[in-house]
Amino acid sequence: MTSLSSLLRAILPAVALGGIALAGDAPPPAVPPIEQFFGLPNVRQPRLSADGKKIAFLYPHEKKMALGVFDRATGESRMILRGTDESLHSFFWKGNDRIVFEADVSGNESFFIGSTDLTGKQVLRIAESQRIDNNLTGDFAGIISQLPLDPERIAVIGFFAGNIDNALFVGGAPVIARLNVRNRGLSPLIEIRDSDRHVSFAFDHRGALRLRSRLEGSTLVWEHRRDDADSFKRVAQHPFHGYAETWAPQGFAADNVTLWLITREEHDRGALYALNTQTFERGPPLFVPPEGEITELIPTRDRTRLLGVRYEAERGRHHWFDAGRGALQAKLEATFTGCDVRVTSMSDDEKVALIWASHDREPGVYYVLDRRTGSLTQFKRTRNLDPAGLSPRRPIAYQARDGLTIHGYLTLPRNTAGKNLPLVIHPHGGPFGVRDLWGFDNDAQFLASRGYAVLQPNYRGSGGYGREFIDRGRHQWGRAMQDDLSDGVKWAIDQGIADPARVAIFGASYGGYASLIGVMLTSDLYACAVNYVGAADLEITFKQRGEDAWRTGDDFSYQREWVGATRAYRDATSPINLVERITVPTLHAYGAEDPRVKIHHWSRLEPQLKKHRKDYQAIVEGRQGHGFADQDASISFYAALETFLAKNLLERTASVRVGPPRVIDMPAKK
Repeated sequence: MTSLSSLLRAILPAVALGGIALAGDAPPPAVPPIEQFFGLPNVRQPRLSADGKKIAFLYPHEKKMALGVFDRATGESRMILRGTDESLHSFFWKGNDRIVFEADVSGNESFFIGSTDLTGKQVLRIAESQRIDNNLTGDFAGIISQLPLDPERIAVIGFFAGNIDNALFVGGAPVIARLNVRNRGLSPLIEIRDSDRHVSFAFDHRGALRLRSRLEGSTLVWEHRRDDADSFKRVAQHPFHGYAETWAPQGFAADNVTLWLITREEHDRGALYALNTQTFERGPPLFVPPEGEITELIPTRDRTRLLGVRYEAERGRHHWFDAGRGALQAKLEATFTGCDVRVTSMSDDEKVALIWASHDREPGVYYVLDRRTGSLTQFKRTRNLDPAGLSPRRPIAYQARDGLTIHGYLTLPRNTAGKNLPLVIHPHGGPFGVRDLWGFDNDAQFLASRGYAVLQPNYRGSGGYGREFIDRGRHQWGRAMQDDLSDGVKWAIDQGIADPARVAIFGASYGGYASLIGVMLTSDLYACAVNYVGAADLEITFKQRGEDAWRTGDDFSYQREWVGATRAYRDATSPINLVERITVPTLHAYGAEDPRVKIHHWSRLEPQLKKHRKDYQAIVEGRQGHGFADQDASISFYAALETFLAKNLLERTASVRVGPPRVIDMPAKK
C-alpha cells in the first residue's frame, strides 16, 4: 500500500493552487466590489462524512445559508434543506446518514437546533429558538458536546418540552441531558435550579457527565464523578476569572480516564497536560507554547492519540507529537507556500482528508486529499477574490505609553509607497480574551483596496498573550485600553505611514465603543469615526431583564468586575455622557434585534447627538442582531462606510480608489 508521505511527494508538487497563487505580470486587477467581500461566501464549514464518501457544507441560497451535500463518487451536489426565516449557522455529522444543525433567527443568538437525514425529508426539531425579547437569557437550549464517538446522541442543556416556539415563559427547570438526534429521546442527568451557578460541563465518550465547574462566591469549584450513578466530588478550586480560567478542560481521550487539560497554574499563557481522572495526578507538561497560546488540540478521529496542537502567536503554528502527521503538515506547507494549512476533517480510516489553505490575501480554498486514489483535488473556494488585487497583512509591534508592548497587524494599500496615507485604526470587539489573528480579514482588505492603511492593535485586555495581559484591561474602558489605540495612531504617524490629518477610527461591538469614546476623549486624533453596534451607555451594557449579572448569575457582575467598580467610574467614560465633546462627523449602525448591545444604546445616544447638533449619519436594521448577518444589510452598511470615509478622509487626495457607484436604500430609523 502506498504510504501517505509517498503519495504527497508524488502529487503535491503538481497541485495547481488556483486562487492562492499570485499573478505574475498581469495588469492590476480592478477594485473588488463590496459584494465580493461581504456577500455570503461560496461555501462555509465543509465537513467529510465518517466514511469519507460525502462532504456536507453550507452555501448561499436565496440570500440565506442552506445545507448541501456533495457525493464524491458521482461528483454531484444537492440541497438537503434551507431555513425559512432563518439562516443555517453550523452543523456536524452524526454517523454517515444524519446531520445535526443550528439556525439563527433574526440575529438573536438563540439557535434553533434540528437534525436531518441526507434527503432533508426527515427533519427532527430538537430545540426551538427564543424569538421574543431579543435576550441572551432567552435561549431555550444549547449543545454542550457533540459526543463525536456516539453516532446517535449529543449532550444538551435547556428546555425540551415539545414545540415551545414563541413561548413567553417555559415552566419548570432546564436540564442537562443526553439527547438522541434520531428519535429525540431524552435522558436527563441534572436539573438546573435557580440557585445553581454552573459554569461548564464535560462529558466522556460514553456520554457520561464527568466533570463540572460551579461558582461558590468568587471561587470556581471543579467537581468530578466516574459515572452517572456516582456523586460529584470536589477535585480542585481556583479564583474565578471570567475569561482565562486556571483550568480549561479540552476533552477526554478514548480511554475515558485521560483528560487533556490546559492549565495556567505554572504558566500564565497556559500549558497542556494529561490529567489522570482516577488519581487526579498529572505528570510534566505535554506542551508549553514558546509564544502565544494553545488554541486547538488535534487528536486522531477515534481520540486514542493526541497528534499535535495548534497555537497562535503572530501567526498560527503547530507542534506535533506524531511524526507522520508532522511530515504531512510539512509537505502541505511546502506546497502551499506561505499559507496557513489545516486538515479540517478526516474519514474514520484516515485515508480521506479535507484540506483548507489560506493566507492574508486568500480567504481559503478547500481540497480533498484521497490516499486511496492518489489524488488531491480542489473542492470549493470560499470567495471569488483575486489575491493579486489584495494587500499583505503584516505583524507589527509598538510600545504603549507605560512601556507595555502592543502587538497587532498593519495592512497597506497596494501600489503605494506606504507613506503619508489615510489611516483607519480598527479595534476588535470583545474586548476581553478576543484578539485579531493573521490571515484573511474582510474589513482590512476592503479598506486597503480603497487605499487606506489599516491598523489593528491587540490592545491590553486582548486574548492570546496570557492572563496578566487580559487583566491589564480590567476597568480600562476609555482609559488604558483606549490609550493603546491612541498610541498606535501616534506610532503610525511617527513611522510616516499615516497622514495625521486623515485618520479615522472604525470598530464593531467594543470596537464601536472605542470609536465613540475615541472621538470624545481624543478628538484631535481623528477626522471621523464609525460606530458599528457599539456600547454607548456603560450603565446598561449587558443588562438583561433589568440585571447585569446575566453571565453567571448574581455571583458575577460584568459591569463591576470588568467595566468599572462604581457607577461614577463607569459614567466617566460612558459615551452617552460625553457627546458634546465630539467635533468630527460620525456614522452609526445598529441592529434592532441585537441581544448584546441592545437598541436602547442608540435610542439614548441619538437624542444627545441631536441635542448637541452633531454631524452624524445612522443606519438601523430592523431584523438584524449584533452585526448584520443578512447579505443585503451587510452590503448596504459597507457601501455607506465606503462613502462616509471617502467624504471625510479623501476629498484632499485623489490617491484612493473608490468602488463602483451604487444606490443604497437606507432603512428607516427607529
